[in-house]
Amino acid sequence: MGESISRALTIRKAGSDLRKAAIAVFAVLVILGVSLVYLAFQPPNTVQIRFAGVVLSVELATTPAEQEKGLSGRDSMPADHGMLFIFGTEGIWSFWMHGMKFPLDIIWFNSNREVVFVEQGLEPCSPNECPSFSPSASAMYVLEVNAGFVSMHGVSAGDMFTFVLP
Repeated sequence: MGESISRALTIRKAGSDLRKAAIAVFAVLVILGVSLVYLAFQPPNTVQIRFAGVVLSVELATTPAEQEKGLSGRDSMPADHGMLFIFGTEGIWSFWMHGMKFPLDIIWFNSNREVVFVEQGLEPCSPNECPSFSPSASAMYVLEVNAGFVSMHGVSAGDMFTFVLP
């Protein structure tokens, strides 16, 4: 009789261990699923930067195709977002508002991430005219934000941005 009780306890313990393992596997699968859904809805190449006293979520434009397209074709952009163009070297990088549907402020930064030039309140191009805007100093980074950001946050030459680590 003692042996059968011992076997019953062993079977019950094994069942309990199996249930714990199943719950652990289920929890891991739920966490993995939630993470995948989260990543699926994140814009590609998005990072956060701290600039002018605020944290901005910025899409990175690092390839020629991404840099050519920029924000064109979009209807709007959330206030705490932007697009950061990263070039391999400093240069006089010109921008235009072709295909844009909302006004922007454009801020050029040198390789030390310091503001070297600003254009404010740039309106989308008209069908007859689409000027380009060039900085007076070489830049390695260019940030496009909603029009009004520069004046609202008092952006000026020498201000810096930093990348926010996750």
